[in-house]
Amino acid sequence: MNLEEAILERVRRLPSAKQEQVLRFADGLLHRSPVRIVPSRDRSREIEWLKENRAKYANQWVVVEGDQLIAADADGHKAFTAAKQAGIEVPLLIHVLPEDPLPFVSGW
Repeated sequence: MNLEEAILERVRRLPSAKQEQVLRFADGLLHRSPVRIVPSRDRSREIEWLKENRAKYANQWVVVEGDQLIAADADGHKAFTAAKQAGIEVPLLIHVLPEDPLPFVSGW
């Protein structure tokens, strides 16, 4: 017996009122969209700020809102907390890696 048959068998054993509930629930699943639309923001100003200020904040966690630095700390949790305390609802928290002067070349 496969899973679908096992489920149907259990539903058949339920009282008719419960069967109706299960069928309504299953019908709702069929009509529910599998894709959830999540609002997003344009973060191009933040990305531009990061490009311009990367060297100053290497190895730190930064929170940037628009073109302003909100918080910077070696501890990401502290930077995030500072941003929340500053009233930033959804902080853009980024760990700034130092620029690598030489590219990695394997095989040497």
